[in-house]
Amino acid sequence: MVDILPFNGLIYNKDKIGKISGVISPPYDVISESLREKLLGTHPNNIVNLILPKGNDDDKYTGAKKTLNEWMNKKILKFDNDRCFYVIEESYYLNNKLKKITGFIGLTKLEPYSRLQVIPHEQTYSKIKEDRLRLLAGCRTNFGPVYTLYNDNRSKISDILEETLQKNPIIDTPAGYDSTLRFKVWKITDRDKINNIIMIMRDRKLIIADGHHRYETSLAYKEKYNKTDNKRERNPSVTGPEDFILTLYVESSQSDLIIFPTHRNIKFKSYPGIEKIMESLTGTFDIETDTLKSTSYLTKKLLKSKSRGFKSFFVYGENKKLYFIRLKKSFEASTIHPGSANEIYLNTDVNILREFLIDKISGSFQIEKINYTHSIDNLIENIDSKSFDVGVLINVITAKELEKICMSGYILPEKSTYFYPKPSSGLIMYKLDH
Repeated sequence: MVDILPFNGLIYNKDKIGKISGVISPPYDVISESLREKLLGTHPNNIVNLILPKGNDDDKYTGAKKTLNEWMNKKILKFDNDRCFYVIEESYYLNNKLKKITGFIGLTKLEPYSRLQVIPHEQTYSKIKEDRLRLLAGCRTNFGPVYTLYNDNRSKISDILEETLQKNPIIDTPAGYDSTLRFKVWKITDRDKINNIIMIMRDRKLIIADGHHRYETSLAYKEKYNKTDNKRERNPSVTGPEDFILTLYVESSQSDLIIFPTHRNIKFKSYPGIEKIMESLTGTFDIETDTLKSTSYLTKKLLKSKSRGFKSFFVYGENKKLYFIRLKKSFEASTIHPGSANEIYLNTDVNILREFLIDKISGSFQIEKINYTHSIDNLIENIDSKSFDVGVLINVITAKELEKICMSGYILPEKSTYFYPKPSSGLIMYKLDH
Protein backbone atom coordinates (compact mmCIF):
# COMPACT_ATOMS: atom_id res chain seq x y z
CA MET A 1 0.00 0.00 0.00
CA VAL A 2 1.35 3.42 -1.01
CA ASP A 3 0.41 6.22 1.38
CA ILE A 4 0.48 9.73 -0.02
CA LEU A 5 -0.54 13.09 1.45
CA PRO A 6 -1.26 16.65 0.29
CA PHE A 7 0.88 19.35 1.91
CA ASN A 8 1.60 23.07 2.20
CA GLY A 9 4.43 23.56 -0.25
CA LEU A 10 7.40 25.82 0.38
CA ILE A 11 7.51 28.09 -2.69
CA TYR A 12 9.31 31.15 -3.98
CA ASN A 13 7.57 34.47 -3.35
CA LYS A 14 7.19 36.06 -6.79
CA ASP A 15 6.74 39.48 -5.19
CA LYS A 16 10.28 39.19 -3.83
CA ILE A 17 12.21 37.40 -6.58
CA GLY A 18 10.40 38.39 -9.78
CA LYS A 19 10.52 35.69 -12.45
CA ILE A 20 10.50 32.09 -11.24
CA SER A 21 12.59 31.08 -14.26
CA GLY A 22 15.71 32.60 -12.70
CA VAL A 23 15.60 30.72 -9.38
CA ILE A 24 14.85 27.11 -10.39
CA SER A 25 17.40 24.54 -11.52
CA PRO A 26 17.72 20.94 -12.69
CA PRO A 27 18.23 18.23 -10.02
CA TYR A 28 21.63 18.51 -8.30
CA ASP A 29 23.10 15.37 -9.90
CA VAL A 30 22.92 16.67 -13.48
CA ILE A 31 24.42 20.09 -12.72
CA SER A 32 27.97 20.48 -14.03
CA GLU A 33 30.35 22.98 -12.44
CA SER A 34 29.94 25.33 -15.41
CA LEU A 35 26.12 25.17 -15.16
CA ARG A 36 26.35 25.72 -11.40
CA GLU A 37 28.32 28.92 -11.95
CA LYS A 38 25.83 30.03 -14.62
CA LEU A 39 22.90 29.44 -12.25
CA LEU A 40 24.61 31.37 -9.46
CA GLY A 41 24.95 34.31 -11.82
CA THR A 42 21.36 34.09 -13.07
CA HIS A 43 19.73 35.17 -9.80
CA PRO A 44 21.10 35.72 -6.27
CA ASN A 45 18.37 33.47 -4.87
CA ASN A 46 18.76 30.59 -7.29
CA ILE A 47 18.06 27.25 -5.61
CA VAL A 48 21.55 26.00 -6.52
CA ASN A 49 22.79 28.01 -3.50
CA LEU A 50 20.97 25.44 -1.35
CA ILE A 51 21.24 22.17 -3.28
CA LEU A 52 24.94 22.58 -4.14
CA PRO A 53 26.20 25.00 -1.48
CA LYS A 54 29.71 26.42 -1.54
CA GLY A 55 32.25 25.62 1.15
CA ASN A 56 34.29 22.75 2.56
CA ASP A 57 33.15 19.90 4.80
CA ASP A 58 30.63 21.04 7.43
CA ASP A 59 30.81 24.68 6.33
CA LYS A 60 28.70 24.17 3.23
CA TYR A 61 25.91 22.37 5.11
CA THR A 62 25.72 24.94 7.89
CA GLY A 63 25.94 27.63 5.23
CA ALA A 64 22.99 26.15 3.34
CA LYS A 65 20.94 26.04 6.54
CA LYS A 66 21.79 29.66 7.31
CA THR A 67 20.88 30.77 3.77
CA LEU A 68 17.59 28.86 3.87
CA ASN A 69 16.57 30.42 7.20
CA GLU A 70 17.56 33.86 5.94
CA TRP A 71 15.45 33.50 2.79
CA MET A 72 12.46 32.30 4.83
CA ASN A 73 12.81 35.18 7.31
CA LYS A 74 12.93 37.64 4.43
CA LYS A 75 9.87 35.96 2.82
CA ILE A 76 11.84 35.09 -0.28
CA LEU A 77 10.52 31.61 0.40
CA LYS A 78 7.07 31.19 1.90
CA PHE A 79 4.59 28.45 2.73
CA ASP A 80 1.55 27.98 0.54
CA ASN A 81 -1.71 28.71 2.36
CA ASP A 82 -3.39 25.60 0.93
CA ARG A 83 -2.77 22.00 1.87
CA CYS A 84 -3.02 20.46 -1.57
CA PHE A 85 -1.66 18.30 -4.36
CA TYR A 86 0.18 20.20 -7.07
CA VAL A 87 -0.51 19.28 -10.69
CA ILE A 88 2.46 19.87 -12.97
CA GLU A 89 2.80 19.93 -16.73
CA GLU A 90 6.29 19.78 -18.23
CA SER A 91 6.46 20.75 -21.89
CA TYR A 92 9.58 20.44 -24.00
CA TYR A 93 10.78 20.27 -27.58
CA LEU A 94 12.37 17.16 -29.03
CA ASN A 95 13.42 17.18 -32.68
CA ASN A 96 11.46 20.44 -33.07
CA LYS A 97 8.24 18.77 -31.88
CA LEU A 98 6.36 20.02 -28.80
CA LYS A 99 5.75 17.30 -26.21
CA LYS A 100 4.11 17.30 -22.78
CA ILE A 101 3.96 15.09 -19.72
CA THR A 102 1.60 15.60 -16.80
CA GLY A 103 1.88 14.50 -13.18
CA PHE A 104 1.16 15.64 -9.67
CA ILE A 105 3.28 16.36 -6.61
CA GLY A 106 2.55 15.22 -3.07
CA LEU A 107 4.22 13.49 -0.13
CA THR A 108 4.93 9.75 -0.09
CA LYS A 109 5.33 7.79 3.12
CA LEU A 110 8.84 6.33 3.12
CA GLU A 111 8.97 2.53 2.93
CA PRO A 112 11.95 0.17 2.62
CA TYR A 113 12.36 -1.30 -0.85
CA SER A 114 11.81 -4.74 0.67
CA ARG A 115 8.10 -3.97 1.08
CA LEU A 116 7.79 -3.72 -2.71
CA GLN A 117 5.62 -0.60 -2.63
CA VAL A 118 8.27 1.89 -3.73
CA ILE A 119 10.55 0.12 -6.19
CA PRO A 120 13.99 1.20 -7.46
CA HIS A 121 14.99 0.54 -11.05
CA GLU A 122 18.78 0.92 -10.87
CA GLN A 123 21.68 0.66 -8.43
CA THR A 124 23.18 3.76 -6.76
CA TYR A 125 26.49 5.07 -5.41
CA SER A 126 26.72 5.30 -1.59
CA LYS A 127 29.17 8.23 -1.53
CA ILE A 128 26.61 10.58 -3.07
CA LYS A 129 24.02 9.60 -0.46
CA GLU A 130 26.37 10.69 2.39
CA ASP A 131 26.47 14.22 0.96
CA ARG A 132 22.68 14.35 0.55
CA LEU A 133 22.15 13.03 4.09
CA ARG A 134 24.23 15.83 5.61
CA LEU A 135 22.38 18.44 3.55
CA LEU A 136 18.96 17.02 4.54
CA ALA A 137 19.94 16.88 8.22
CA GLY A 138 21.03 20.53 8.10
CA CYS A 139 18.16 22.02 6.10
CA ARG A 140 15.35 19.50 6.78
CA THR A 141 13.97 20.31 3.35
CA ASN A 142 13.32 18.45 0.11
CA PHE A 143 14.27 21.02 -2.53
CA GLY A 144 13.09 18.86 -5.42
CA PRO A 145 10.86 15.81 -5.82
CA VAL A 146 11.69 12.18 -6.39
CA TYR A 147 10.34 11.31 -9.85
CA THR A 148 8.15 8.19 -9.79
CA LEU A 149 6.01 6.23 -12.25
CA TYR A 150 2.63 4.70 -11.49
CA ASN A 151 0.06 2.82 -13.55
CA ASP A 152 -3.42 4.30 -13.97
CA ASN A 153 -4.86 1.98 -16.60
CA ARG A 154 -8.42 3.08 -15.88
CA SER A 155 -7.52 6.79 -16.01
CA LYS A 156 -9.11 7.47 -12.62
CA ILE A 157 -6.46 9.96 -11.54
CA SER A 158 -5.82 11.19 -15.08
CA ASP A 159 -9.43 12.38 -15.32
CA ILE A 160 -9.01 14.48 -12.16
CA LEU A 161 -5.76 15.96 -13.46
CA GLU A 162 -7.27 16.77 -16.86
CA GLU A 163 -10.13 18.61 -15.19
CA THR A 164 -7.62 20.67 -13.18
CA LEU A 165 -5.65 21.56 -16.32
CA GLN A 166 -8.65 23.48 -17.66
CA LYS A 167 -8.11 26.16 -14.99
CA ASN A 168 -5.52 28.94 -14.94
CA PRO A 169 -2.14 27.74 -13.57
CA ILE A 170 -0.61 29.34 -10.48
CA ILE A 171 2.83 29.06 -12.09
CA ASP A 172 3.62 29.27 -15.80
CA THR A 173 7.32 29.66 -16.43
CA PRO A 174 10.09 28.67 -18.81
CA ALA A 175 13.19 27.10 -17.30
CA GLY A 176 15.91 29.74 -17.23
CA TYR A 177 18.53 27.01 -17.57
CA ASP A 178 16.94 25.40 -20.65
CA SER A 179 14.91 27.36 -23.21
CA THR A 180 13.23 24.16 -24.49
CA LEU A 181 11.54 23.49 -21.13
CA ARG A 182 8.40 25.03 -19.63
CA PHE A 183 6.61 24.28 -16.36
CA LYS A 184 2.99 24.92 -15.45
CA VAL A 185 1.58 24.26 -11.97
CA TRP A 186 -2.00 24.02 -10.67
CA LYS A 187 -3.40 23.10 -7.24
CA ILE A 188 -5.98 20.50 -6.22
CA THR A 189 -7.59 21.77 -3.02
CA ASP A 190 -10.98 20.05 -3.21
CA ARG A 191 -11.13 17.59 -0.30
CA ASP A 192 -13.18 14.98 -2.17
CA LYS A 193 -10.73 14.93 -5.09
CA ILE A 194 -7.75 14.77 -2.72
CA ASN A 195 -9.26 11.85 -0.81
CA ASN A 196 -10.12 10.10 -4.07
CA ILE A 197 -6.53 10.36 -5.28
CA ILE A 198 -5.23 9.09 -1.92
CA MET A 199 -7.50 6.04 -2.06
CA ILE A 200 -6.63 5.21 -5.68
CA MET A 201 -2.88 5.47 -5.03
CA ARG A 202 -3.11 3.02 -2.13
CA ASP A 203 -3.61 0.24 -4.68
CA ARG A 204 -0.65 1.29 -6.80
CA LYS A 205 3.07 0.67 -6.73
CA LEU A 206 5.64 3.38 -7.43
CA ILE A 207 8.74 2.89 -9.56
CA ILE A 208 11.50 5.42 -8.92
CA ALA A 209 12.40 6.88 -12.30
CA ASP A 210 14.82 9.50 -11.01
CA GLY A 211 15.93 10.37 -7.48
CA HIS A 212 17.09 7.06 -5.97
CA HIS A 213 19.72 8.89 -3.93
CA ARG A 214 17.18 11.34 -2.55
CA TYR A 215 14.77 8.55 -1.62
CA GLU A 216 17.43 6.42 0.06
CA THR A 217 18.82 9.49 1.82
CA SER A 218 15.39 10.37 3.24
CA LEU A 219 14.88 6.77 4.34
CA ALA A 220 18.24 6.79 6.13
CA TYR A 221 17.45 10.14 7.74
CA LYS A 222 14.07 8.90 8.94
CA GLU A 223 15.64 5.84 10.55
CA LYS A 224 18.40 7.89 12.14
CA TYR A 225 15.94 10.51 13.42
CA ASN A 226 13.55 7.91 14.85
CA LYS A 227 16.32 6.44 16.99
CA THR A 228 16.70 9.77 18.77
CA ASP A 229 12.97 10.45 19.15
CA ASN A 230 11.67 9.06 22.48
CA LYS A 231 8.05 9.29 21.33
CA ARG A 232 8.81 7.11 18.29
CA GLU A 233 10.75 4.63 20.40
CA ARG A 234 7.75 4.13 22.67
CA ASN A 235 5.28 3.90 19.75
CA PRO A 236 6.78 3.06 16.32
CA SER A 237 3.38 3.63 14.63
CA VAL A 238 3.61 7.38 15.34
CA THR A 239 4.52 9.26 12.15
CA GLY A 240 6.14 12.63 11.69
CA PRO A 241 7.38 14.81 8.84
CA GLU A 242 10.56 12.71 8.58
CA ASP A 243 8.42 9.77 7.42
CA PHE A 244 7.53 11.48 4.11
CA ILE A 245 9.31 12.62 0.97
CA LEU A 246 8.42 15.09 -1.77
CA THR A 247 7.33 13.10 -4.83
CA LEU A 248 6.34 13.67 -8.44
CA TYR A 249 3.89 11.01 -9.66
CA VAL A 250 3.78 10.46 -13.44
CA GLU A 251 1.44 7.99 -15.15
CA SER A 252 3.69 5.58 -17.05
CA SER A 253 1.71 5.13 -20.30
CA GLN A 254 2.03 8.73 -21.49
CA SER A 255 3.36 8.75 -25.04
CA ASP A 256 5.62 11.77 -24.47
CA LEU A 257 7.42 10.14 -21.54
CA ILE A 258 11.01 9.86 -22.78
CA ILE A 259 13.85 7.64 -21.61
CA PHE A 260 17.17 8.38 -23.28
CA PRO A 261 19.73 5.57 -23.58
CA THR A 262 22.92 5.95 -21.55
CA HIS A 263 25.94 5.39 -23.81
CA ARG A 264 29.44 4.46 -22.63
CA ASN A 265 32.82 6.06 -23.24
CA ILE A 266 35.67 3.71 -22.30
CA LYS A 267 39.30 4.58 -21.56
CA PHE A 268 41.94 1.86 -21.28
CA LYS A 269 45.14 1.88 -19.23
CA SER A 270 47.00 0.74 -22.34
CA TYR A 271 44.80 1.18 -25.41
CA PRO A 272 45.47 -1.54 -28.04
CA GLY A 273 43.54 0.14 -30.89
CA ILE A 274 39.99 -0.39 -32.11
CA GLU A 275 40.89 -3.36 -34.35
CA LYS A 276 42.21 -5.36 -31.37
CA ILE A 277 39.08 -4.49 -29.36
CA MET A 278 36.82 -5.74 -32.15
CA GLU A 279 38.93 -8.86 -32.58
CA SER A 280 38.25 -9.77 -28.93
CA LEU A 281 34.51 -9.66 -29.63
CA THR A 282 34.37 -11.81 -32.79
CA GLY A 283 33.41 -14.98 -30.96
CA THR A 284 30.40 -13.33 -29.31
CA PHE A 285 29.16 -10.77 -31.83
CA ASP A 286 28.51 -10.60 -35.55
CA ILE A 287 30.49 -7.53 -36.63
CA GLU A 288 30.18 -5.29 -39.67
CA THR A 289 32.02 -2.09 -40.47
CA ASP A 290 29.87 1.00 -40.99
CA THR A 291 30.14 4.69 -41.82
CA LEU A 292 29.14 7.55 -39.53
CA LYS A 293 26.46 9.28 -41.62
CA SER A 294 24.50 11.12 -38.89
CA THR A 295 23.40 10.65 -35.28
CA SER A 296 19.82 10.00 -36.44
CA TYR A 297 21.13 7.19 -38.67
CA LEU A 298 22.75 5.53 -35.66
CA THR A 299 19.56 5.73 -33.58
CA LYS A 300 17.30 4.47 -36.38
CA LYS A 301 19.54 1.50 -37.18
CA LEU A 302 19.69 0.46 -33.52
CA LEU A 303 15.90 0.71 -33.17
CA LYS A 304 15.31 -1.23 -36.39
CA SER A 305 17.59 -4.00 -35.20
CA LYS A 306 15.82 -4.08 -31.81
CA SER A 307 12.42 -4.37 -33.53
CA ARG A 308 13.71 -7.51 -35.27
CA GLY A 309 14.72 -9.04 -31.93
CA PHE A 310 18.48 -8.46 -32.10
CA LYS A 311 20.76 -7.20 -29.33
CA SER A 312 22.82 -4.59 -31.15
CA PHE A 313 25.35 -1.85 -30.45
CA PHE A 314 27.54 0.59 -32.31
CA VAL A 315 31.22 0.73 -31.34
CA TYR A 316 33.05 3.93 -32.28
CA GLY A 317 36.83 4.31 -32.24
CA GLU A 318 39.75 6.43 -33.36
CA ASN A 319 39.84 7.90 -36.88
CA LYS A 320 36.02 7.81 -36.96
CA LYS A 321 35.97 4.02 -37.30
CA LEU A 322 32.48 2.63 -36.71
CA TYR A 323 31.30 -0.92 -36.17
CA PHE A 324 27.77 -2.30 -35.93
CA ILE A 325 27.70 -5.43 -33.76
CA ARG A 326 24.91 -7.93 -32.99
CA LEU A 327 24.99 -10.54 -30.25
CA LYS A 328 25.03 -14.01 -31.77
CA LYS A 329 21.80 -15.89 -31.13
CA SER A 330 23.69 -18.65 -29.32
CA PHE A 331 24.76 -16.15 -26.66
CA GLU A 332 21.39 -14.64 -25.75
CA ALA A 333 20.91 -14.51 -21.99
CA SER A 334 17.62 -16.39 -22.11
CA THR A 335 19.35 -19.43 -23.61
CA ILE A 336 22.17 -19.28 -21.07
CA HIS A 337 19.54 -19.26 -18.31
CA PRO A 338 16.79 -21.42 -19.88
CA GLY A 339 13.32 -21.10 -18.39
CA SER A 340 14.46 -18.42 -15.95
CA ALA A 341 11.85 -16.02 -14.59
CA ASN A 342 14.30 -13.16 -15.04
CA GLU A 343 14.51 -13.61 -18.82
CA ILE A 344 13.26 -10.07 -19.56
CA TYR A 345 15.79 -8.59 -17.16
CA LEU A 346 18.70 -10.62 -18.52
CA ASN A 347 17.86 -9.71 -22.11
CA THR A 348 17.88 -5.94 -21.61
CA ASP A 349 20.57 -4.20 -23.60
CA VAL A 350 22.36 -2.84 -20.51
CA ASN A 351 22.84 -6.36 -19.18
CA ILE A 352 23.93 -7.72 -22.56
CA LEU A 353 26.35 -4.79 -22.75
CA ARG A 354 27.83 -5.54 -19.34
CA GLU A 355 27.94 -9.34 -19.57
CA PHE A 356 29.00 -9.88 -23.16
CA LEU A 357 30.79 -6.67 -24.17
CA ILE A 358 32.26 -4.78 -21.19
CA ASP A 359 33.21 -7.94 -19.26
CA LYS A 360 34.61 -9.52 -22.44
CA ILE A 361 36.74 -6.48 -23.25
CA SER A 362 37.95 -6.04 -19.66
CA GLY A 363 39.00 -9.70 -19.63
CA SER A 364 41.50 -8.95 -22.39
CA PHE A 365 42.36 -5.28 -21.81
CA GLN A 366 42.46 -3.30 -18.59
CA ILE A 367 39.79 -0.58 -18.42
CA GLU A 368 40.82 2.59 -16.61
CA LYS A 369 37.41 4.30 -16.46
CA ILE A 370 33.96 4.42 -18.02
CA ASN A 371 32.04 7.63 -18.65
CA TYR A 372 28.27 7.76 -19.17
CA THR A 373 26.40 10.08 -21.53
CA HIS A 374 22.95 10.22 -23.16
CA SER A 375 24.29 12.42 -25.97
CA ILE A 376 25.64 10.74 -29.11
CA ASP A 377 27.35 14.00 -30.07
CA ASN A 378 29.10 14.05 -26.69
CA LEU A 379 30.24 10.44 -27.13
CA ILE A 380 31.68 11.16 -30.58
CA GLU A 381 33.41 14.31 -29.35
CA ASN A 382 35.01 12.37 -26.47
CA ILE A 383 36.49 9.83 -28.89
CA ASP A 384 37.55 12.30 -31.58
CA SER A 385 39.30 14.46 -28.96
CA LYS A 386 41.01 11.34 -27.55
CA SER A 387 39.57 11.99 -24.09
CA PHE A 388 38.37 8.38 -24.30
CA ASP A 389 39.40 5.47 -26.52
CA VAL A 390 36.16 3.71 -27.46
CA GLY A 391 32.48 4.66 -27.43
CA VAL A 392 29.59 2.19 -27.23
CA LEU A 393 26.12 3.30 -28.33
CA ILE A 394 23.24 1.45 -26.72
CA ASN A 395 19.55 1.14 -27.55
CA VAL A 396 16.85 2.76 -25.47
CA ILE A 397 14.76 0.88 -22.90
CA THR A 398 11.03 1.61 -22.91
CA ALA A 399 8.87 2.48 -19.89
CA LYS A 400 6.89 -0.73 -20.45
CA GLU A 401 10.06 -2.85 -20.39
CA LEU A 402 11.23 -1.02 -17.28
CA GLU A 403 7.92 -1.70 -15.52
CA LYS A 404 8.13 -5.43 -16.26
CA ILE A 405 11.68 -5.63 -14.94
CA CYS A 406 10.95 -3.70 -11.73
CA MET A 407 7.74 -5.56 -11.00
CA SER A 408 9.72 -8.82 -11.30
CA GLY A 409 12.02 -7.66 -8.52
CA TYR A 410 15.16 -6.89 -10.54
CA ILE A 411 17.38 -3.81 -10.53
CA LEU A 412 19.34 -2.55 -13.52
CA PRO A 413 22.99 -1.48 -13.27
CA GLU A 414 23.71 2.13 -12.31
CA LYS A 415 23.38 4.71 -15.11
CA SER A 416 21.04 2.50 -17.15
CA THR A 417 18.51 5.21 -17.98
CA TYR A 418 18.09 8.95 -18.36
CA PHE A 419 14.52 10.13 -17.93
CA TYR A 420 13.64 13.36 -19.70
CA PRO A 421 12.52 15.95 -18.89
CA LYS A 422 13.56 15.91 -15.26
CA PRO A 423 11.55 17.76 -12.60
CA SER A 424 12.85 21.13 -11.52
CA SER A 425 14.41 21.86 -8.13
CA GLY A 426 12.97 24.91 -6.35
CA LEU A 427 9.58 24.88 -8.06
CA ILE A 428 7.71 23.17 -5.17
CA MET A 429 9.56 22.22 -1.97
CA TYR A 430 8.78 20.33 1.25
CA LYS A 431 9.95 21.74 4.60
CA LEU A 432 9.87 19.05 7.28
CA ASP A 433 9.34 21.56 10.08
CA HIS A 434 6.02 22.97 8.83
